[in-house]
Amino acid sequence: MQLSEFHHVVDFVLPPATAMPGDNIGMQVASRRGTARNVLVCLEVTDAVLQEADDLRCDVILTFHPLIYAPITRLDRSDRVGRLICDLVARDIALVCVHTSFDVFPQGTNHILALQLGLTPIRSLDVSGMGLIASVDSMPFDAFVQNVANICGGPVRYVAPPSDVVNLVAIVGGSGMSFFDIAVQNSVDVFVTADVKYHALLAAQGVVGLADPGHYEMEQFVPEGLVHALRPHLPGDATMRATTVVTNPARWSVPDRLHSLTHSFTQ
Repeated sequence: MQLSEFHHVVDFVLPPATAMPGDNIGMQVASRRGTARNVLVCLEVTDAVLQEADDLRCDVILTFHPLIYAPITRLDRSDRVGRLICDLVARDIALVCVHTSFDVFPQGTNHILALQLGLTPIRSLDVSGMGLIASVDSMPFDAFVQNVANICGGPVRYVAPPSDVVNLVAIVGGSGMSFFDIAVQNSVDVFVTADVKYHALLAAQGVVGLADPGHYEMEQFVPEGLVHALRPHLPGDATMRATTVVTNPARWSVPDRLHSLTHSFTQ
């Protein structure tokens, strides 16, 4: 399969016109060989992802998050983006990005997370297709937020809703606080998104439940989702797989007193 054919498949399944304005999607680094026989899919490109692609003899990396966000004035290996671009070129591996065109895809970022959480998708949160409103059988908020923590695999920062019962949920994977007002207007019980600032938590008190499980934690299911969406459209001579690399740069340290509480509960 040629790289141009692969790019056509991506654009057919995830039309560029559906992406958010200004989102830098599409071909970010071309290759000299121009083939797409072995594609590695990732949430974002890191040194470890690039090494995995090289080890697997991949000729294309399909990434959710763009590597290149802004115009590049120089390539410098001391800079993460510059170093990765240089390494992609040196190893002759192409880079294609989808980002918000997969966010608005009906079976995309938010739909995948909703299913992981055991929710029933209903409709998009806004008219452009971004975000998702989903339902759940009446569930206590404590149980709901614990389920989010279990599925996303990390601590959840939250503000409890005015009512303890959760029936309607809005989801925007990644940094979605710009959709906060729309979520409130849709009378949801809880809004699940990431990168929530302190004052936004204050503003949510008494208005709506707000749960922030983390950016990577919400979007970690995207690579497998992209494989599921795109692989049926590829010819038989092309392979596609999700990376095995955990690209999350964030780590958490738990206070000693929580370690003690956890230990006492398990005795």
